[in-house]
Amino acid sequence: MDNLINLKVMSYNIRHGKGLDGKVSLRRIAEVITKTQSDVVALQGVDRFMPRSGFRDQLKKLAKQLGMHACFSPSINLIMIQYGNAILSHYPIISKDIQYIGGSKERRSVLIVKLQINECVVTIVNTHLGAHMSERIKQNSVLWSVLEKLEQPTILAGDFNMEMHDSFMKRLSSRWKKITPQNNLPTMENGTEIDHIFVNMSIEQATAKVIPYDASDHYPVIAEIRW
Repeated sequence: MDNLINLKVMSYNIRHGKGLDGKVSLRRIAEVITKTQSDVVALQGVDRFMPRSGFRDQLKKLAKQLGMHACFSPSINLIMIQYGNAILSHYPIISKDIQYIGGSKERRSVLIVKLQINECVVTIVNTHLGAHMSERIKQNSVLWSVLEKLEQPTILAGDFNMEMHDSFMKRLSSRWKKITPQNNLPTMENGTEIDHIFVNMSIEQATAKVIPYDASDHYPVIAEIRW
């Protein structure tokens, strides 16, 4: 029993901190993460030095405020100006890999990191797929090839821009176990569920929930996983 690992993982598209009131506030995002006491946070929609978010390095600011390790994969990379996915972790990040999967308006990516959790190495995968089906069809094939190469234990999180009835999500759930939120809430304020957390290993226990906050147009999904 001493070898069991307990991990609280969040997936959250922060929309560069733009809340439902139209105002950009990174403080609200930090408060959400703090309140949930998540160990690992997979963020999508993170700005670095973008005009719309006050030219701030949002990841650096969050990491410093929360006291977490951090890494980033840019979907938009214009010298200093960046936008993309990030992972925050209370555990040391021992490696990072980025697989670019293309896209029509922005170059989407899969961010893969390995964490050292006590004696165990755990892989965390974070992605944000395209908003249009035509680009997701191409991205899905690349994502699938990435996922097929991953060893256990791996946790996959992200904004898939797809609900579970989509054919790719059905295929994914045949190989990966979704940690389904018990409170059965949508992950966006518009009523859709497009943010998901999956695992590829046998688990002792897992629960998840969606918590509605107004800090973004997405709601964070938090999974507590024990294996």
